[in-house]
Amino acid sequence: MSTGHHSPTIDPNITVINGSQLPHSDAAKYHKVMEHHAPIIFFLFCCCAIGALVRQVIHGLRIRLPYTVVLLVLGVLFGLLSGRYESVHIYARVVETDPHLLLVIFLPVLIFESAFGMEFHTFLKTVIQVLLLAIPGLAMASFFTCLLARYLFTYDWDWNIGMMFGSILSATDPVAVVALLRDLGASKQLAMVVEGESLLNDGAAIVFFNVFLKLAVSEQGMSGGDIVVTFIQVALGGPLWGFFMGKLTLFWLSRVFNDAMVEITITLASTYLTYYIGEEFLKVSGVLATVVLGVTINAEKTMISPEVEKFLHRFWETLAYIANTLIFIIVGMVIAEKAIFEIHGTDWFYMFSLYFGIFVIRGVVIFVLSPILRKTGYGLSWKEGIVMTWGGLRGAVGLALALQVAHHDEIDQETVGIRVLVHVSGIVFLTLLVNATTSSSLLRLLGMSDISPAKRMSMANSLRYLENMREKTLNMLQTDRFLADAEWDSVEKETEIIDPYKTTEEEAQIDESLDIRPNSICPECDCKLPAQHTRKELRDMTNEAILRMLKAEKMSYWRQFEQGMLSREAVRKLQDCTDVSADKKGKFIDVDEIKKSWEIPMIYEKMKKYITKVTGETVIPKPKSAFLRKLYHLTHHQAFYVTIYIIIVLDMVNLSFAIVVEYVDGWHDKKYIFRSLNVLFVGLYIIEAVIKIVVQKKIYFKNCFHILCLVIIFVGMVDIFQSYILPAIYGEEHSVIHYVAVVFTLLRVVRLLRLLEPLMPVFMRLINYLMSKQLSYGYDVGRGYVAGEEEVIKLIDHMVDQKDIARTLKQASDNGRLDVIRCLGMLTKQHPDIALSIKTRQAIRSVLNNLRDGIHELLMDGILEEAEGHKLEKMVEEKMKRLLNAAPSLPLPPPDKMLNHVFWLRNDPKLISYIKEKAKLITYNYEDVIIHEGDPPGGIYIIVSGMVRLESTSQPGKPIILEDKPSGSELHVKANLIDFLTAGNVLGEMGLLTKRPRSATVTCETAVQVLVISQDDMETALKEFNDSEPSLEYRLWHVCANRIATSVLMKQPSYQGWTKEKIKLRLENSYLFDAEESDVFTVDATMSDVVLVNGYAENAFTKDQFTGPCYIPWSVLKLQLQTDKGVKPVLLIVPAEVGQPTHKSAHEARHGHGAFVNSISQLCLKHASTHRKNIMSKWKVNRRYSFNPIASIRKRIKSMPNVDEKTQHDFMNNRSVSLRMRDIEEEKVIPEETSIIVDEHNCNECNEHRQDSNGL
Repeated sequence: MSTGHHSPTIDPNITVINGSQLPHSDAAKYHKVMEHHAPIIFFLFCCCAIGALVRQVIHGLRIRLPYTVVLLVLGVLFGLLSGRYESVHIYARVVETDPHLLLVIFLPVLIFESAFGMEFHTFLKTVIQVLLLAIPGLAMASFFTCLLARYLFTYDWDWNIGMMFGSILSATDPVAVVALLRDLGASKQLAMVVEGESLLNDGAAIVFFNVFLKLAVSEQGMSGGDIVVTFIQVALGGPLWGFFMGKLTLFWLSRVFNDAMVEITITLASTYLTYYIGEEFLKVSGVLATVVLGVTINAEKTMISPEVEKFLHRFWETLAYIANTLIFIIVGMVIAEKAIFEIHGTDWFYMFSLYFGIFVIRGVVIFVLSPILRKTGYGLSWKEGIVMTWGGLRGAVGLALALQVAHHDEIDQETVGIRVLVHVSGIVFLTLLVNATTSSSLLRLLGMSDISPAKRMSMANSLRYLENMREKTLNMLQTDRFLADAEWDSVEKETEIIDPYKTTEEEAQIDESLDIRPNSICPECDCKLPAQHTRKELRDMTNEAILRMLKAEKMSYWRQFEQGMLSREAVRKLQDCTDVSADKKGKFIDVDEIKKSWEIPMIYEKMKKYITKVTGETVIPKPKSAFLRKLYHLTHHQAFYVTIYIIIVLDMVNLSFAIVVEYVDGWHDKKYIFRSLNVLFVGLYIIEAVIKIVVQKKIYFKNCFHILCLVIIFVGMVDIFQSYILPAIYGEEHSVIHYVAVVFTLLRVVRLLRLLEPLMPVFMRLINYLMSKQLSYGYDVGRGYVAGEEEVIKLIDHMVDQKDIARTLKQASDNGRLDVIRCLGMLTKQHPDIALSIKTRQAIRSVLNNLRDGIHELLMDGILEEAEGHKLEKMVEEKMKRLLNAAPSLPLPPPDKMLNHVFWLRNDPKLISYIKEKAKLITYNYEDVIIHEGDPPGGIYIIVSGMVRLESTSQPGKPIILEDKPSGSELHVKANLIDFLTAGNVLGEMGLLTKRPRSATVTCETAVQVLVISQDDMETALKEFNDSEPSLEYRLWHVCANRIATSVLMKQPSYQGWTKEKIKLRLENSYLFDAEESDVFTVDATMSDVVLVNGYAENAFTKDQFTGPCYIPWSVLKLQLQTDKGVKPVLLIVPAEVGQPTHKSAHEARHGHGAFVNSISQLCLKHASTHRKNIMSKWKVNRRYSFNPIASIRKRIKSMPNVDEKTQHDFMNNRSVSLRMRDIEEEKVIPEETSIIVDEHNCNECNEHRQDSNGL
């Protein structure tokens, strides 16, 4: 027996390839396939590399040549080399690919990307123009091209071949022209018409081509009716199939949340499935189906996760870029290999004649359709008509169709196939080489690429802002210890931003000479006045500023949607409103259109009233009689109704047999059985009606279903009468008797209507749900609009430097915002459950957003590993996904629960109990004044329900005009409208603290309920809860300080672009400086921002005065608080993100981070990690407040037992202690050697012996 390994037996007929054993014959086939396909695959990837190189060279050298034209020329050159050298030809075999396959591979990608990437609103506005050019325009162009070919060429083509050739040459492919229009800043509406026409034009051209190709090769031909039916089937079936697939794809996408791989795969699969199934199985236009698919998804792209949407666009742009690269190189190779050597003699003359002819034809078609084109969409000027005529390039679609003709077995190749390919290839080459390269010159010649003065002004404003940012960045970096010795001249030179709209000196001189500005010189003293803009300039500048404002609003809405603050439907509505306004010069968003969002459709109201009327919801009193009471309980029992409905179903079964009996000969003798059953059912209906009438009496007749029951009984009795009496008189076989019996039998179907009665409550719930959904959607739209206006109003000064224009824009924005806030307040009053649901949903999403951002920060800092972060992120996103299906309404909590959410009451049961005891619930009516401006402080008001408006004569806002003024008299401003407040807001906190008079009048906009805590009760509470940590006064000041600081910081350049919510979150770490301990405040590096909330202060060095509320600049190093002016100075400090607050209270030392560390220090590692994981968030337990280590040490020393004042004084004045305290103050940390005493103890959970440290 051998212990060694056996050598494997080698079969001489077997070949091993990639680990698999194949017979020699299969291996030979494998090698042959690889030899054929490997060079093609290699060539395709080389094309991609060449395309990338060409794109980089064009951009780097700023060559004014379309990218596709360069690729076409390279393809032609490679094709010429391929025809001469066999070694090169093996890589060019891709030109032998089936043209059908080329269309299937490349066309869906190009069409979907174009349809998905266009602006849907603009496309919808221009759709009539696009359809006009794509269908009638294509038909006219095809016919005229057919005439030209038949009478110019000498190939003896018939009408079918001519129309086929015309449809091929009528398919436009203006990729290069559309790119030029966008790059040169020409009208986006014109670019949309050109691109939209190309999309639908390709589909229509393919439909025409297939019809006439079939006619050309068919021996029997097709009738006119068949042609029309085929065209309608293909042209209309394609869009219907695409729309169905689009809706199906959107439904699937809406069920996916933030999964880029899945969402991209869905769109890619749906594109090819739509095209292929439409073409191969349904026999409809796959091109038109793919166009409609892309447009449908584009119209509701909010179904795509906002985090994925941008990545999805990039993916499709990349696919389209690769497809275009390959197509134009292959097109050039096809022209070189298959067409260029087939041109003989007069073909050159025919080609150039055809080239000029097709553009004359296109110009004639546009001219003929121009009366309609001018009056639809955005209109069409003569300049745009010229650009469209010259930009009608031919491309890959036409060439692919020509290749199909050249490869068709039933077409004469010499006179038709090769000739079509030659002329189409020549036209494609000439249009790309001539028209594409000269389009930019044509645009400049027509003045369509000129930049308006308003756009130049807007660009100048943006550049001014960037220059200011650049200067600040340079100043900041020059003080950096690592970069201080950099070559700053080079830095300034390399970071200089040049105006992309800069003009030449000649243009500037012309503009200056034509720039006539009225009243630029004083008529009295000939002094030069500041230049005044003309009315036209002001109008143009205003229009441009409004357009940029609308763009900023649109971006704000999308940002809110990305953050989950807006629903999919709401962001679509708001963006539609901005698009509609952008179409009209000088128009802001129509607030009335926003208000329509929460209007309940009339159909819902009518259906609700009808159901209420039909069901007759009336309370039926219980009878006094015992017998009637039993009948009452019987008729109200669920089993009673179930029995009746089962009887109705059985009655319908009997109806079916009764019909069968009338028509089946063998069943005639069984008629009496079904007639008897009918009598039984009618009798049961009568018994039911009698019982209900006895119990309900007159109330019975108020219900429509009861009336229906009586009608059924009446008709049933007539049916019984005719079924027994008439046959007895006239006989069963009489034809009239038969028809009467059938009619009355069919009338029994009415009894089915009684089954609607149990469905009425379901219908009512459905209608209430739909109404709640509509109101929720409207509230969402309104809130999104208000948030957008609040963001945009901060950017207006950067959009325009004209103060008058900026003031106009701000006033319009403020007016619209206040108007919508008022409407939302009314909506909240009428439907508080819906408002509560939306507010709750947005609060949840805000918290989840911050949690996800926190996870990302931990990942970037390396604190979390990728797998751990992915698990946490998935957990958060699952909660976000569930939030999408949140209920549209929530039950309202009791009024006293609102006190638990007042910030300065939170988590203090004693204080809440005190406030509940002292608070009074007061109701005010519409237009009642709760607080008058100038009144002394009178306590605190917590709004429970309703809405109030704030008016002031001293603060800016929307002017309120006095009404009932005589006509012709001057308008008198009563006050300025500041804001509207709804449930949950608190009034009077600042007045309580500062004792200042009321700064605004508070008037009820609706009936309002408020909880009122009087001034005396609040002052008592301030004293009673002064010893709590933190004190009630500190909490109140902190709440007010954060509110004031939010407004102050929003005006600071460093917070430009921050949302109000983000600033509030930043202020969560803020703390107040205790002015009672010291009247000198030193600003150090651990403090990010300092805000003087109240009182007066001065710069200790420069003596500059500051009056609260105001922002303390970074240049201030030390503040002298002026406590002698009778106003308490209050400073709010925002710590730097990398540092910790330096002023912590004893409360935080016990309840904040230190307390948490101390608590877990008593545990072993296992139980410490468990407790750390289960610890509650700081905002759920208690806010973290400031802690001053120096003040804390002083306080602890003073509180030491058995230490007299002299010893305390000597200790504090000891030099070493003073120096150490100064180091502490500079380092802002408590040194380890003064704060840690090692102690050994056992774990509180498992008694494991461990060592740890205690505090000082």
